[in-house]
Amino acid sequence: MSKLRSLVPSPHSLFVFEAAARNLNFAMASKELNVTQPSVSHSIKALEKHCGAVLFTRENRGVQLTEVGRVLYDGVRASFSRMEESFKAISPEATQYLTLAASTSMAAHWLMPKLYELQHDHPNLKIKVVTTDRDVEPDSEIDMTIWIRDRGFQRANTWFMCDEVVFPVCSPAYVASHPRIENVSDLSNHNLLHSFDPHRKRISWDEWFDRVGAGAAQAPPNMVASDYQLVMLGALSGEGIALGWNFSAQLLLKNKLLLRPLDVSVKTGGAFFLVANERRADQDKLGILVEWFLSQTADLR
Repeated sequence: MSKLRSLVPSPHSLFVFEAAARNLNFAMASKELNVTQPSVSHSIKALEKHCGAVLFTRENRGVQLTEVGRVLYDGVRASFSRMEESFKAISPEATQYLTLAASTSMAAHWLMPKLYELQHDHPNLKIKVVTTDRDVEPDSEIDMTIWIRDRGFQRANTWFMCDEVVFPVCSPAYVASHPRIENVSDLSNHNLLHSFDPHRKRISWDEWFDRVGAGAAQAPPNMVASDYQLVMLGALSGEGIALGWNFSAQLLLKNKLLLRPLDVSVKTGGAFFLVANERRADQDKLGILVEWFLSQTADLR
Protein backbone atom coordinates (compact mmCIF):
# COMPACT_ATOMS: atom_id res chain seq x y z
CA MET A 1 0.00 0.00 0.00
CA SER A 2 1.24 3.51 -0.78
CA LYS A 3 2.69 5.52 2.13
CA LEU A 4 0.97 8.64 0.79
CA ARG A 5 -1.97 8.21 3.19
CA SER A 6 0.36 8.55 6.16
CA LEU A 7 2.22 11.50 4.62
CA VAL A 8 -0.87 13.60 3.91
CA PRO A 9 -3.32 14.61 6.67
CA SER A 10 -6.22 14.66 4.19
CA PRO A 11 -6.76 14.94 0.40
CA HIS A 12 -8.58 18.23 1.03
CA SER A 13 -5.43 19.75 2.50
CA LEU A 14 -3.63 19.20 -0.81
CA PHE A 15 -6.35 21.02 -2.75
CA VAL A 16 -6.17 23.91 -0.31
CA PHE A 17 -2.37 24.00 -0.48
CA GLU A 18 -2.35 23.90 -4.29
CA ALA A 19 -4.83 26.78 -4.57
CA ALA A 20 -2.99 28.88 -2.00
CA ALA A 21 0.41 28.21 -3.60
CA ARG A 22 -0.85 28.95 -7.11
CA ASN A 23 -2.57 32.20 -6.11
CA LEU A 24 -0.06 33.16 -3.39
CA ASN A 25 -3.05 34.57 -1.56
CA PHE A 26 -5.21 32.84 1.04
CA ALA A 27 -8.21 35.09 0.30
CA MET A 28 -8.16 34.22 -3.40
CA ALA A 29 -7.74 30.54 -2.57
CA SER A 30 -10.74 30.63 -0.22
CA LYS A 31 -12.89 32.27 -2.90
CA GLU A 32 -11.84 29.67 -5.47
CA LEU A 33 -12.56 26.78 -3.10
CA ASN A 34 -15.77 28.37 -1.79
CA VAL A 35 -14.62 28.25 1.83
CA THR A 36 -13.73 30.92 4.35
CA GLN A 37 -10.26 32.44 4.56
CA PRO A 38 -9.81 31.24 8.19
CA SER A 39 -10.58 27.74 6.94
CA VAL A 40 -7.76 28.00 4.39
CA SER A 41 -5.36 29.31 7.05
CA HIS A 42 -6.34 26.48 9.41
CA SER A 43 -5.80 23.84 6.71
CA ILE A 44 -2.38 25.25 5.82
CA LYS A 45 -1.30 25.35 9.46
CA ALA A 46 -2.46 21.76 9.94
CA LEU A 47 -0.51 20.68 6.85
CA GLU A 48 2.61 22.52 8.04
CA LYS A 49 2.33 20.87 11.46
CA HIS A 50 1.89 17.46 9.87
CA CYS A 51 4.91 17.99 7.56
CA GLY A 52 7.01 19.56 10.28
CA ALA A 53 7.95 22.41 7.95
CA VAL A 54 6.92 25.99 7.18
CA LEU A 55 5.42 26.10 3.70
CA PHE A 56 4.56 29.81 3.42
CA THR A 57 6.00 33.07 4.69
CA ARG A 58 3.15 35.40 5.58
CA GLU A 59 3.37 38.97 4.29
CA ASN A 60 1.03 41.95 4.43
CA ARG A 61 -0.09 41.65 0.81
CA GLY A 62 -0.16 37.89 0.60
CA VAL A 63 2.08 34.91 1.09
CA GLN A 64 5.22 33.47 -0.49
CA LEU A 65 6.33 29.88 -0.74
CA THR A 66 9.35 28.87 1.27
CA GLU A 67 11.97 26.68 -0.38
CA VAL A 68 10.31 23.64 1.18
CA GLY A 69 6.91 24.88 0.07
CA ARG A 70 8.18 25.26 -3.50
CA VAL A 71 9.37 21.63 -3.54
CA LEU A 72 5.98 20.42 -2.32
CA TYR A 73 4.08 22.65 -4.74
CA ASP A 74 6.05 21.41 -7.76
CA GLY A 75 5.22 17.83 -6.82
CA VAL A 76 1.55 18.50 -6.09
CA ARG A 77 1.07 20.54 -9.26
CA ALA A 78 2.61 17.82 -11.45
CA SER A 79 0.53 15.11 -9.75
CA PHE A 80 -2.68 17.10 -10.11
CA SER A 81 -1.94 17.68 -13.77
CA ARG A 82 -1.39 13.96 -14.42
CA MET A 83 -4.56 13.03 -12.54
CA GLU A 84 -6.56 15.63 -14.46
CA GLU A 85 -5.36 14.22 -17.79
CA SER A 86 -6.20 10.69 -16.63
CA PHE A 87 -9.74 11.67 -15.65
CA LYS A 88 -10.21 13.47 -18.96
CA ALA A 89 -9.00 10.39 -20.82
CA ILE A 90 -11.63 8.13 -19.21
CA SER A 91 -14.52 10.58 -19.26
CA PRO A 92 -17.51 9.79 -21.50
CA GLU A 93 -16.75 12.84 -23.64
CA ALA A 94 -13.17 11.71 -24.26
CA THR A 95 -14.07 8.15 -25.22
CA GLN A 96 -16.83 8.93 -27.71
CA TYR A 97 -14.84 7.98 -30.78
CA LEU A 98 -16.38 7.10 -34.09
CA THR A 99 -14.57 3.88 -34.95
CA LEU A 100 -13.93 3.09 -38.61
CA ALA A 101 -12.81 -0.37 -39.71
CA ALA A 102 -11.02 -0.71 -43.04
CA SER A 103 -8.42 -2.79 -44.84
CA THR A 104 -4.80 -1.77 -44.32
CA SER A 105 -4.45 -0.44 -47.86
CA MET A 106 -7.71 1.52 -47.67
CA ALA A 107 -6.73 3.02 -44.32
CA ALA A 108 -3.19 3.90 -45.43
CA HIS A 109 -3.86 5.28 -48.89
CA TRP A 110 -7.34 6.77 -48.67
CA LEU A 111 -8.66 7.20 -45.13
CA MET A 112 -5.68 8.63 -43.27
CA PRO A 113 -4.72 11.28 -45.87
CA LYS A 114 -8.32 12.52 -45.96
CA LEU A 115 -9.34 12.29 -42.30
CA TYR A 116 -7.16 15.24 -41.29
CA GLU A 117 -9.29 17.46 -43.49
CA LEU A 118 -12.46 16.04 -41.92
CA GLN A 119 -11.21 16.69 -38.40
CA HIS A 120 -10.12 20.20 -39.36
CA ASP A 121 -13.71 20.94 -40.47
CA HIS A 122 -15.22 19.08 -37.47
CA PRO A 123 -12.73 19.43 -34.57
CA ASN A 124 -15.15 17.87 -32.07
CA LEU A 125 -15.44 14.71 -34.13
CA LYS A 126 -13.13 12.07 -32.67
CA ILE A 127 -12.14 9.32 -35.10
CA LYS A 128 -10.49 5.98 -34.44
CA VAL A 129 -9.30 3.91 -37.41
CA VAL A 130 -9.05 0.14 -36.99
CA THR A 131 -7.42 -1.99 -39.68
CA THR A 132 -8.73 -5.49 -40.28
CA ASP A 133 -7.92 -8.29 -42.71
CA ARG A 134 -11.57 -9.28 -43.10
CA ASP A 135 -15.03 -7.75 -43.34
CA VAL A 136 -16.46 -6.96 -39.91
CA GLU A 137 -20.02 -6.31 -38.83
CA PRO A 138 -20.63 -2.88 -37.26
CA ASP A 139 -21.38 -3.52 -33.58
CA SER A 140 -20.64 -2.09 -30.16
CA GLU A 141 -16.94 -1.79 -31.11
CA ILE A 142 -17.20 -0.72 -34.76
CA ASP A 143 -19.36 2.21 -35.89
CA MET A 144 -18.69 2.12 -39.59
CA THR A 145 -16.87 0.05 -42.19
CA ILE A 146 -16.53 -0.43 -45.94
CA TRP A 147 -17.69 -3.56 -47.77
CA ILE A 148 -17.53 -4.68 -51.37
CA ARG A 149 -20.79 -6.35 -52.32
CA ASP A 150 -22.87 -6.96 -55.45
CA ARG A 151 -24.08 -3.65 -56.82
CA GLY A 152 -27.69 -4.42 -55.88
CA PHE A 153 -26.84 -5.00 -52.22
CA GLN A 154 -29.32 -3.35 -49.85
CA ARG A 155 -29.79 -3.17 -46.11
CA ALA A 156 -30.49 -0.57 -43.42
CA ASN A 157 -27.79 2.01 -42.73
CA THR A 158 -25.90 1.18 -45.91
CA TRP A 159 -24.86 3.67 -48.60
CA PHE A 160 -23.59 3.02 -52.12
CA MET A 161 -20.34 4.90 -52.75
CA CYS A 162 -19.06 3.73 -56.12
CA ASP A 163 -18.70 0.78 -58.47
CA GLU A 164 -15.72 -1.53 -58.11
CA VAL A 165 -13.38 -0.87 -61.02
CA VAL A 166 -10.00 -2.63 -61.30
CA PHE A 167 -7.06 -1.70 -63.53
CA PRO A 168 -3.25 -2.04 -63.67
CA VAL A 169 -1.19 0.52 -61.72
CA CYS A 170 2.52 1.10 -61.28
CA SER A 171 4.94 3.85 -60.33
CA PRO A 172 6.23 6.44 -62.80
CA ALA A 173 9.72 5.09 -62.10
CA TYR A 174 8.69 1.62 -63.25
CA VAL A 175 7.28 2.96 -66.53
CA ALA A 176 10.42 4.98 -67.16
CA SER A 177 12.75 2.00 -66.71
CA HIS A 178 10.81 -0.78 -68.50
CA PRO A 179 9.55 -1.47 -72.04
CA ARG A 180 6.46 0.43 -73.08
CA ILE A 181 3.07 -1.19 -72.51
CA GLU A 182 0.87 -0.72 -75.54
CA ASN A 183 -1.73 -3.47 -75.06
CA VAL A 184 -2.88 -6.05 -72.54
CA SER A 185 -0.66 -8.81 -73.95
CA ASP A 186 2.42 -6.71 -73.16
CA LEU A 187 1.67 -7.07 -69.45
CA SER A 188 2.81 -10.70 -69.43
CA ASN A 189 6.34 -9.47 -70.18
CA HIS A 190 6.38 -7.40 -67.00
CA ASN A 191 6.69 -8.13 -63.31
CA LEU A 192 3.10 -8.52 -62.15
CA LEU A 193 2.55 -8.20 -58.40
CA HIS A 194 0.16 -10.81 -57.03
CA SER A 195 -1.76 -11.09 -53.78
CA PHE A 196 -3.92 -13.74 -52.22
CA ASP A 197 -6.29 -12.57 -49.51
CA PRO A 198 -7.67 -15.50 -47.49
CA HIS A 199 -10.53 -13.46 -46.00
CA ARG A 200 -11.50 -10.95 -48.70
CA LYS A 201 -12.24 -12.01 -52.28
CA ARG A 202 -10.22 -9.84 -54.65
CA ILE A 203 -10.03 -10.26 -58.39
CA SER A 204 -6.73 -11.88 -59.42
CA TRP A 205 -4.58 -11.20 -62.46
CA ASP A 206 -5.89 -14.38 -64.10
CA GLU A 207 -9.48 -13.27 -63.57
CA TRP A 208 -8.66 -9.77 -64.78
CA PHE A 209 -7.10 -11.12 -67.99
CA ASP A 210 -10.16 -13.31 -68.55
CA ARG A 211 -12.50 -10.34 -68.02
CA VAL A 212 -10.72 -8.27 -70.69
CA GLY A 213 -10.65 -11.21 -73.11
CA ALA A 214 -6.92 -11.85 -72.94
CA GLY A 215 -6.64 -15.20 -71.17
CA ALA A 216 -3.58 -16.09 -73.25
CA ALA A 217 -1.72 -13.22 -71.63
CA GLN A 218 -1.81 -14.83 -68.21
CA ALA A 219 1.48 -14.95 -66.33
CA PRO A 220 2.15 -17.23 -63.32
CA PRO A 221 3.26 -15.38 -60.20
CA ASN A 222 6.85 -15.55 -59.02
CA MET A 223 5.77 -14.34 -55.60
CA VAL A 224 2.43 -13.90 -53.84
CA ALA A 225 1.73 -11.61 -50.86
CA SER A 226 -1.01 -12.45 -48.39
CA ASP A 227 -1.67 -8.76 -47.67
CA TYR A 228 -2.70 -6.47 -50.53
CA GLN A 229 -0.95 -3.58 -48.78
CA LEU A 230 2.39 -5.30 -49.50
CA VAL A 231 1.47 -5.40 -53.18
CA MET A 232 0.72 -1.69 -53.11
CA LEU A 233 4.04 -0.95 -51.43
CA GLY A 234 5.76 -2.99 -54.13
CA ALA A 235 4.05 -0.97 -56.85
CA LEU A 236 4.89 2.33 -55.13
CA SER A 237 8.55 1.35 -54.84
CA GLY A 238 8.77 0.47 -58.53
CA GLU A 239 8.93 -3.31 -58.14
CA GLY A 240 6.23 -4.07 -60.68
CA ILE A 241 2.63 -3.66 -61.79
CA ALA A 242 -0.27 -4.27 -59.42
CA LEU A 243 -4.01 -4.38 -59.82
CA GLY A 244 -5.45 -1.16 -58.46
CA TRP A 245 -8.96 -0.38 -57.22
CA ASN A 246 -10.58 2.89 -58.20
CA PHE A 247 -11.47 3.67 -54.58
CA SER A 248 -8.28 2.86 -52.69
CA ALA A 249 -5.98 4.07 -55.49
CA GLN A 250 -7.86 7.35 -55.97
CA LEU A 251 -5.40 9.58 -54.09
CA LEU A 252 -2.29 7.73 -55.27
CA LEU A 253 -3.31 8.37 -58.87
CA LYS A 254 -4.33 11.97 -58.18
CA ASN A 255 -1.00 12.70 -56.49
CA LYS A 256 0.88 10.93 -59.32
CA LEU A 257 2.47 8.41 -56.98
CA LEU A 258 0.95 5.74 -59.20
CA LEU A 259 -0.23 5.84 -62.79
CA ARG A 260 -2.20 3.63 -65.15
CA PRO A 261 0.20 2.25 -67.77
CA LEU A 262 -2.72 0.99 -69.83
CA ASP A 263 -6.20 2.47 -70.20
CA VAL A 264 -8.01 -0.84 -69.73
CA SER A 265 -10.20 -1.61 -66.73
CA VAL A 266 -12.67 -4.17 -65.44
CA LYS A 267 -15.98 -3.21 -63.90
CA THR A 268 -16.57 -6.24 -61.70
CA GLY A 269 -20.27 -5.80 -61.01
CA GLY A 270 -19.45 -5.19 -57.36
CA ALA A 271 -19.54 -1.90 -55.51
CA PHE A 272 -18.15 -0.20 -52.43
CA PHE A 273 -20.69 0.32 -49.66
CA LEU A 274 -20.47 2.30 -46.46
CA VAL A 275 -22.01 0.22 -43.66
CA ALA A 276 -22.88 1.84 -40.32
CA ASN A 277 -23.97 0.67 -36.90
CA GLU A 278 -27.69 1.40 -36.80
CA ARG A 279 -27.79 1.00 -33.02
CA ARG A 280 -25.39 3.85 -32.26
CA ALA A 281 -27.06 6.45 -30.03
CA ASP A 282 -25.24 9.46 -31.48
CA GLN A 283 -26.63 9.32 -35.00
CA ASP A 284 -25.86 13.02 -35.61
CA LYS A 285 -22.10 12.45 -35.59
CA LEU A 286 -22.55 9.32 -37.64
CA GLY A 287 -24.52 11.39 -40.15
CA ILE A 288 -21.63 13.84 -40.49
CA LEU A 289 -19.31 10.98 -41.32
CA VAL A 290 -21.71 9.46 -43.87
CA GLU A 291 -22.15 12.82 -45.61
CA TRP A 292 -18.39 13.28 -45.71
CA PHE A 293 -17.74 9.83 -47.22
CA LEU A 294 -20.34 10.41 -49.91
CA SER A 295 -18.91 13.82 -50.77
CA GLN A 296 -15.37 12.42 -50.99
CA THR A 297 -16.42 9.65 -53.38
CA ALA A 298 -18.78 11.73 -55.54
CA ASP A 299 -16.30 11.89 -58.45
CA LEU A 300 -16.12 8.07 -58.50
CA ARG A 301 -19.86 7.66 -58.98
